[in-house]
Amino acid sequence: MRKLSGYGPSLIVLATAMLVLFLGPSAVQQLTYKQTEALMIQASRRLESSTILEQISQAYRDIADLVEPSVVHISAQPVIEDRAGFASISLSSGSGWVYDEDGHVVTNYHVVKDAQRIEVQLSSGELREAEMVGFDNSTDIAVLRIPPGRLHPAVVGDLSEPVKQGDLVFTFGSPFDFRFSMSSGIVSGKGRYVGVIRDQVGRTGYENFIQVDAAINPGNSGGPLTDYRGRVIGMNTAIATGRGSTLEEGQFAGIGLAIPLEMIQPVVSQIIEKGIVEKGYLGVNVWDLNGAVREHFGFDGEGVRILSVEPEGPAARAGVQTDDIVTAVGDQPVASRPQLQSTISSMLPGETIKLTIWRRDPESGLSRTLTVSVTLARLPTLRARGELPKDQSLERIPELGLAKMSTSTPDLAERFGAPFYEGVIIERLVPGSRLARQVVPGSTIIAVMDEPVGNVEQFLDLLRRDHNLRAGVRVALVTPDGTPYSVTLRVEQ
Repeated sequence: MRKLSGYGPSLIVLATAMLVLFLGPSAVQQLTYKQTEALMIQASRRLESSTILEQISQAYRDIADLVEPSVVHISAQPVIEDRAGFASISLSSGSGWVYDEDGHVVTNYHVVKDAQRIEVQLSSGELREAEMVGFDNSTDIAVLRIPPGRLHPAVVGDLSEPVKQGDLVFTFGSPFDFRFSMSSGIVSGKGRYVGVIRDQVGRTGYENFIQVDAAINPGNSGGPLTDYRGRVIGMNTAIATGRGSTLEEGQFAGIGLAIPLEMIQPVVSQIIEKGIVEKGYLGVNVWDLNGAVREHFGFDGEGVRILSVEPEGPAARAGVQTDDIVTAVGDQPVASRPQLQSTISSMLPGETIKLTIWRRDPESGLSRTLTVSVTLARLPTLRARGELPKDQSLERIPELGLAKMSTSTPDLAERFGAPFYEGVIIERLVPGSRLARQVVPGSTIIAVMDEPVGNVEQFLDLLRRDHNLRAGVRVALVTPDGTPYSVTLRVEQ
């Protein structure tokens, strides 16, 4: 039997050759045709008797029927100013979704940025004028308002049911102005950071994208991303193309990015209720782990390292220490610095969170994992918008790396062994800060953007003058050995 079975393929080839030899090619073609026809009949009968695909198809239609009435097409007329200062009105379009029956519509800020006039088209074809309620450019979220009545708000997902890799998802919007389109795919990844969201001065905002393979193209921005029950779990925002990630250019190449619902809801609710967005603040300076750091600490997991803890800040009061490694916020694992920043920023001041921390005892070398409860503070104005608050301390600006500063005096300069110059002496620097890696204590700040500094009060006044400290402000200083030096003061993330 084994011998014959080994000859099976050869016998089939021989039999086919004999058929062709004795019956001719036309007979073989007729036989193949009949075999194919029989297979088609069998497949047709099975499809007719099975309801599985019909159920799947009906489910897709149900999702479209549920979601599409809440989707809107947005036409905006932003004012564009050229290099010569001449302004002109342009046209842009995108998508959005009805948030509530009061007429609030959620979209991406970049869809309606600088728009003089905004028009919203409902799925019924009706056009309504929209006004801007508010926006948060650090998360690229905006809220519009249209006249209420005859609106179908979107069904919003449950934050207690986290989105998981592999989940079935659907995107809605107006790709390339093909209005009220729908596509499907799966969640390809979570916690993505690509640096595409920028604030008004070009600094990166907060990102914690859901990555999907459902088609997202220009015009989809602002449209809802839903789960298989038609519940909104995110908002289409960006795509990654062969030319890199972008908010406006390129075409879909298999990687779409959406803002998760847990970032959208706190921003939208604050804009509607208060007109401004306050963000949670932890009070730490963190950085991503690399191979050398993991080897040094003997840590082989995912997390972010605490470089420094702000004195008297929320984390410090909870017992968080320098060189702790944060591995999770609540039930959400943390794998990168941007992910931790985005997670904390999406929470409200006063909210208590649980940090999972890996800590090693430097003396014994033993490590342990612990949970710390932290009550978040409000993200300072300086960190949020790059502007010094009116009640700014005269002694310290930790956001800029300045732990202690004083008006320069001959006695203070002598204490640091430095020559006396009028200005502001840096007495202490925030450990691990960008500034601490550039200058040393005892350096004297003598000018801000080429304007002389006489004391701390004048220094703060100069920092407030049309300068955004998230973009950076150039200052001149003199080191303790008398060397002139120039650095850029910039808000530490």
